[in-house]
Amino acid sequence: MNINLFPLGIVAFPNKSIPLHIFEERYKKMINNCMNNKEEFGVVYQNKKGIANVGCTVNVTKLLKKYSDGRMDIMSKGNKIFRLDSKRVVDEIVVGEITILPDPDPLSKKIFDPLLEKYLKLLITLGVGANLENHLNKSSTFQLLESVQLSPDFELELISMKSELERAEFLNHFFNSLLEQSDLFKNTNRFNS
Repeated sequence: MNINLFPLGIVAFPNKSIPLHIFEERYKKMINNCMNNKEEFGVVYQNKKGIANVGCTVNVTKLLKKYSDGRMDIMSKGNKIFRLDSKRVVDEIVVGEITILPDPDPLSKKIFDPLLEKYLKLLITLGVGANLENHLNKSSTFQLLESVQLSPDFELELISMKSELERAEFLNHFFNSLLEQSDLFKNTNRFNS
């Protein structure tokens, strides 16, 4: 399958909302075509080393603002993880030959619920108490990342993992580490009071 790619310094993943400011002519044309034809494009992480070999299909969910010179602010949302098999440049746009990776098997409640509990504890510790009901209804590892700002390299590692179980184990260690640090911070503040 071929898809137009948007190499960026961010990582997209399923359900992630991504605000974008489109200002280059080639991407204004690409995004307009995607909106007019209700087509997806692919977001791939790009850094000084080049373009990552995994990415995520994305669709435009809302045109926030269109400027007189054609620039636009859009909201987009990640859909499916893909492997980038090859790429070429067509009319200044990177076009990727991609393989959509299969949706991961859902985790059992026995595995997911303790992870969700740690995620909720982190949110409360960080003072994010709004919309807890929405957070309680999450059922995949990617949904646990929607409200968390992580480094692109960390997110790239997560979307590169082959299974939901592997991501859950990785996030479990990560959440444990954050919770331990927050407990340590609380104890240090208690002693300094």
